[in-house]
Amino acid sequence: MKNEEVSQKVERELQLLGHSQRTINSYLNYLNELFKFTGKSHSRILFEDIKQFLDHLSIEKNYSGSSLNLARSAISFYYEKILEKYTVSKIRIKKVGKKLPVVLTKQEVRKIIDSTSNLRDKLIVQTMYSCGLRVSEAVNMKLEDLDMANLTGMVKSGKGNKDRMIQLNRMLVSSMEDYLKTKKNNSPYLFSKNNGNHYTIRSFQLIIKKIAKNAGITKRVYSHIFRHAYGTHLVEDGLDIVRVQGLMGHESLETTKLYINLSKEQFKGVKNPLESLYEDEDKK
Repeated sequence: MKNEEVSQKVERELQLLGHSQRTINSYLNYLNELFKFTGKSHSRILFEDIKQFLDHLSIEKNYSGSSLNLARSAISFYYEKILEKYTVSKIRIKKVGKKLPVVLTKQEVRKIIDSTSNLRDKLIVQTMYSCGLRVSEAVNMKLEDLDMANLTGMVKSGKGNKDRMIQLNRMLVSSMEDYLKTKKNNSPYLFSKNNGNHYTIRSFQLIIKKIAKNAGITKRVYSHIFRHAYGTHLVEDGLDIVRVQGLMGHESLETTKLYINLSKEQFKGVKNPLESLYEDEDKK
């Protein structure tokens, strides 16, 4: 079997497991990089070759811990899970850094929404923020999955190929109705181009970047930032963390706890020790 045939086999296996096309493309990319790095046929690649390739990505290319983890997972999928040949998952790589993402305040989100110049852009931001959507979920949102009368909706085949319910609100539904009146096609998608096809993830990213620039937001604004804002603001408004987990569709509560660290709620009721220093002094 040639290296090209290996890529086709891996793609089929990943599709059968329900992985997203984005994940499939990443896996195939790293697997093909391994083949090019070694210059060998897939069957002649040794365990040591794989270690050297991951070291190359880490040292020469300075890949992040998350990128290295993805590369190792891609190679492990073929050599460990399909061929049962090498225990690639045991190869040590640099740890994934735990950096907190930038989060927008409520005022900044409103500023972005109010600065939009058309109904489409306004609805993109409102929908992604008020429903806590990933960009892939927003571009693929279909009208049949929205029950505007009952203010609910469904995200179909989200991350991990799982469905989840979302909550709509009257302000959002009003914006949806205004936007839909301007559409000149019968596309099944909420957001669609003139030919009826949905937008690409890249196109949404560019739209969001332009909107934020026009709003004068100095923070780096990217598509996922609205999902982070959604989770953070729910916590700040006092919603129970378990309910936030359900609304965001997180499999693990540990993932949701990120929003406690991002919210201002963690500082409530905590007396800063600098103030205590002088209070204790005044009592003497």
